Amino acid sequence: MAQYQIDNVASPINFQEDDIILRTLQNAKNLLMCHMGEVPYDRYRGFDPALFDLPIEQIREELLPELDRVMMWEPDVEVVDADATLFNDGTVYIKAIVEVTIDE
Repeated sequence: MAQYQIDNVASPINFQEDDIILRTLQNAKNLLMCHMGEVPYDRYRGFDPALFDLPIEQIREELLPELDRVMMWEPDVEVVDADATLFNDGTVYIKAIVEVTIDE
């Protein structure tokens, strides 16, 4: 299975995407960008923003379990690895390596 990289940097969504793999990756990235509590009637969907208040070492420790929880809403994606980096402006950059389990 091929592995892909997604991150939490905003990018436009292609609503006309025909390729199932690229559409699945967009869905996974959208889940990563969404914060818990933003989706009405589904308040647990999305990344827990409380992690951003933790020290970077603790974010790294809790990142994989959190990403596994978030990706439950996209069953065709499995998180293989992830890393978090703290930028000078205080923002946290998250990079996740995911495996798409759809047969092409």
